[in-house]
Order: sequence, then C-alpha cells, then structure tokens
Amino acid sequence: MRTALPALLAILVLTLSTAARAEEKNHPVVIPLDPFGIPKGLFPNTRPFACFHVHTAGTRIFWLDTTHIFVAFTTNSPCTVKSGQEPASIRGIVFDRSGTKIATRDWPAQDDLTVFAGPGRSIVVWKGNRLEFFDSQLRPIDSGELSEKPKGIWVTPRRRTIPLLSADGRNFEFYGTNPLKLLTTIALDQSSEINKVTEWVPGDERVAGSLCRDKSEYTCTKILVVTPDANFITPDGAPWSYEETDKPVSLQPIGFLDPTHLLISRQDKNFFHSPQLFIVRPTGAKTPVPGVGYSYTVHDLIGVADNRFALEFYAQGLCDECIAGRRFVVGDMDAHKFLFEKNGSAYFSRAELCPDGKSIAILDNNAISIYTLPGA
Repeated sequence: MRTALPALLAILVLTLSTAARAEEKNHPVVIPLDPFGIPKGLFPNTRPFACFHVHTAGTRIFWLDTTHIFVAFTTNSPCTVKSGQEPASIRGIVFDRSGTKIATRDWPAQDDLTVFAGPGRSIVVWKGNRLEFFDSQLRPIDSGELSEKPKGIWVTPRRRTIPLLSADGRNFEFYGTNPLKLLTTIALDQSSEINKVTEWVPGDERVAGSLCRDKSEYTCTKILVVTPDANFITPDGAPWSYEETDKPVSLQPIGFLDPTHLLISRQDKNFFHSPQLFIVRPTGAKTPVPGVGYSYTVHDLIGVADNRFALEFYAQGLCDECIAGRRFVVGDMDAHKFLFEKNGSAYFSRAELCPDGKSIAILDNNAISIYTLPGA
C-alpha cells in the first residue's frame, strides 16, 4: 500500500496540472478598451436598432499579422441626447497580443469614411475616390486616387488584392498596393449569363454570383465563378460554376476559402428548412458545413487560414434591419463540426480569425478577447 500511494499521488498531481494547463489554454487574453476611450453602451443586447442608426461608423477589428491586431471604434456614445450633436471621430489602435498599445490615430467620422484591412499588413482609409494606406505603426505609407468613387470596395479573406466595383457597375477591378495599381479587371457584361447576375461576392481576382431564372428566390439554381481573361491559363485561373437542377432551390455564394473552394448557402423551397452551408468545388463536389441553429443565418466570412475558416452568423430580430444576436464560429474544411463557437452582442461586436488559424479575436463588451483554438 505504501508503494502504491506515491504513484497515486503522482497521477493525481499530473491530472490536476494537465487540467489546469487546459483551463489556462482556453482562457482568453483580454485587452480592456475602456482606458482608450471606447464609449459606453456600444454592446447591449436589448436596445432597439433605432437607437443606433446615427452611429454609422460602428466598430472594426482585424489582424495585421499573427502578433498585431487593429481595432477601431467611434468615440461618441450612442443612444444619448448628445450622440447626434457631438462631432465624432474614429479611433484606431494597434495592439500586440499581450495588450500593449503600439500606436493610435483618430480620423473624423465623416459619413462616407471607411477603415478596412488591406494587402501587406496595411490599414486602408477610404473616402470618396481616395485611398490612404497606413502601416502597423499607423504611419502613412501610400495614397492614391481612383478616377471615380467606386460603387463598393471589399476585403478578401486572403487580402492579396483590393477588389472594387466600378462607378458604372460594369467592371470588377482588382488593385495591388505599394504603389496603388490596377492588376486585373472582370467585365460583368461579357455574356448573357453573367449579365443576369445582380450581386457578386469577390475573392482575389475572381467573383462569384448567383444566377436566377427570374425574380423568384427559388430559381437561383446556379452559381457562376468568373475570373479575369488574363488569368485563364494560370493554375486555378479558369472560370467555373456549380449547379443544381433537381428541385427549386436558392443558392447564394458566401465567400472564397481559396480559388477552388467556395462557401455557399443552400435553401430548399420549404418553410421548415433553414439554409444549409456547403463548400463547393469546380468538380461539382460539395462538403456540408454544420449550422448553428434554426434562428441563425450566415452573414459573413471573417477569416481564412490554411484549412480553417471563421464565420459570423446573425439571428434576425423583429424588423428587417434588426439583429437579435450574433454568433462567431471557426470551422475546418475536413471536420464535420465547428472547432469554436461564441455568442456576441447584437450590435457592433466583431471577430476575426488570426492568419495562422490558431486563435480568434472577438471585440465585445468594451474589450478584445483572444481565444486559443483547439489544436493550436
């Protein structure tokens, strides 16, 4: 008995230390934003949407690399008497993973000013037809003007290019940086099929759109992937499509995981069916992606890293523009369940997957929380 006791104690100590390490690993690194001027009241779950309609700039969060993260928020408090009277600004801050502030900068919160992640670890400020680029120290490094204000600018999961829709809506243009230059163009009037698509989801030098036979939602049975003519002969550069013809269905693209893997939403014409998620490929093969419950629908792709991807889901509120809640998840192309799930506040909570796929950063409750993911 005396010889068994030390072994039993050793096993117990090992078990407790292993559990402690696992608990410590799953405990997020929290970076409080109250000392940096984030306004109170940004993250309630119960306040109506009407209270936020003037708070247009909202919040942003994205990784610059695996060790630096950018966060931005408007400095005026929403839902107060002064919120529509005070001149607001957008405050951008760069932190390292430990929460040390690296740099900060304020911009006037004008109606059409937008801050987003650009290629090469850059931070891009878009206003009208002008783009300004900043480095991880929030120092200006480049700027450029487009001939006209584009209809829209997107951030691709891989951030190799900046895709924009031209002012006339006829072309998708893909820009590189340092200096700002046009790389390739996709004409949206090159065929009758392409001409019928009304909305596109861009990746790097490619776009995906749903082709519908008429205005009925459940005639959208084909998704087109279009690439620039100049890229047809490059590996994975040819256009492709995915189609289902056996029943009325609504197919909608969500985002590119890479050139040959496209995340889509699929919904049958059935009142009791919630949208399903699939990863489709040029061969016609599809892989199911788990959902997060009947009340949630996928809203955006919020990061891709190797085989992993992160998604943001919305729970619909009582009105068209009302959000009842958000949920952030991390999936794996080869897994049949999500590796990570976390609820967020209905308004202004944000999240993004780290470029190495080992963690996810969530902005909520006046703080950034960095969670280590399983297998990291």
